Amino acid sequence: MIENYRYNCWFIDNIVFSGKDFSKTLEFNDEKIELLITNYQNSKTIEEPLKDWIHNKIINDGMMNSRNSPLPISSIFVITKNPYNHKVSSEFPHLLRLCLKIVYFQPTLISKTAEHVPNLVSTMVTWEGFKNSRNSSKIEINSNSFDKVIQYFNALKTIPRLNYFILEEIYKISQIDDSIIELLSLYSFIEGFWYNEKSNKSNITDSFISMLKTNYASGKENKYIRDQIIEKIKSQNSFLRNEKFDDMRHILAHGMYKKLENDWTSEQWNVLLEQRNLLFQIVFESLINKIVSDAKNNHT
Repeated sequence: MIENYRYNCWFIDNIVFSGKDFSKTLEFNDEKIELLITNYQNSKTIEEPLKDWIHNKIINDGMMNSRNSPLPISSIFVITKNPYNHKVSSEFPHLLRLCLKIVYFQPTLISKTAEHVPNLVSTMVTWEGFKNSRNSSKIEINSNSFDKVIQYFNALKTIPRLNYFILEEIYKISQIDDSIIELLSLYSFIEGFWYNEKSNKSNITDSFISMLKTNYASGKENKYIRDQIIEKIKSQNSFLRNEKFDDMRHILAHGMYKKLENDWTSEQWNVLLEQRNLLFQIVFESLINKIVSDAKNNHT
């Protein structure tokens, strides 16, 4: 095998996994790349040269140097089963990692890629900004949820990298590791980013509805989707204080949560986490739709 061909592997930690392997196929610059999503136990039967690289190098060395990273044997592995030509594009590993991050956002952890070039060089999985989170991710990595990774990858692969830098910025919010501050940051971003300049005043309800209508689920045929989201947030808010749509943003922005949080039950904290996760999913989806739409409009 010539040296231009290589394999990649990413580790995913702090996520639910059924234990059942699954495969997905990506197309990038006219090449088909097959992905295997597996765990430590299942990967013991993987074929060479991947088995030697993953077990004798990445895992063994990773277990000995895990002070500043999760244990490899507790992680999920995303592996390119067939080698691809690096000359096709160096963007592939970066873009796939970004899509993994915005679908399985923190407290799930996504490593930087390890790379294996047969008979030439191998690099290790590395982690950036690793810290033990106070929360555990409720998201499960499975074939269905991974379809969203593929969807985002296909949507972004023809768009210049600079156009979707904002996705990395929103991902940073999920790294704060304080659900209240993360939720407030998301509401503030929505209110400002989807702000209606014609009204000349900021309103979270108007901005949220604008986001849903213009970038998340546009069109009359998707009104029921938008209504379901609004009702879901109102229902969540009712567990914490008041079902009014902007009540969560109100108590966070004005510091009222400091008088309430010590009395919140575990059920109420779980509802707050659910809303945090819901907002991340909606914002990421809306931004990707906007990025793709803007790119198309700029080329027409």
